[in-house]
Amino acid sequence: MILQTERLTLRPLCMDDLYAVHAWQSDAETQKYTCPPLADISETAEYLEWATGEWQSDHQTYYSFGIVLEDRLIGEIAFSFGCGKCGRCVKGEAAIGYSIHQNFWNRDIETEALRAVIAHCIANLGAEKIKMSCDVEDTAQLCAIKSLGMQLTLENEDCEYSDGRPFKRNTYYLQ
Repeated sequence: MILQTERLTLRPLCMDDLYAVHAWQSDAETQKYTCPPLADISETAEYLEWATGEWQSDHQTYYSFGIVLEDRLIGEIAFSFGCGKCGRCVKGEAAIGYSIHQNFWNRDIETEALRAVIAHCIANLGAEKIKMSCDVEDTAQLCAIKSLGMQLTLENEDCEYSDGRPFKRNTYYLQ
């Protein structure tokens, strides 16, 4: 499955993407508001094995697309869709997140990718709600979310990153 925008190609990640994916997953600034950076490329390989395995699943609930700009893989946009089992989204709901290498920030790439994925979720999967959550200090993601017309539904929720760092999270919905 490939999604195309004016500037971007969104395509399933594959094991051949290992070094490109590790470039942003190991970059501390890129990962500041997501997961801690991965120092060991084997951790990136484990993630890619899992994510690519989801594309082959008969009961796929996680979709991870590489974001390609001018033939270069620069980030990823992923969503969980409505299984109701993963804890990230309920039936009929898509929970979206993304990560773009910092070298490609401030080009409105995230909004373009988000619009394509949201349109896909609604038109092809029947999503009734789109959900995004983000660290309240991540002003770039907050701008992208607001530009999509998403509505704040949960404010300043106390959370922790997987490395134990505390943060406040806002959650937004598009219905």
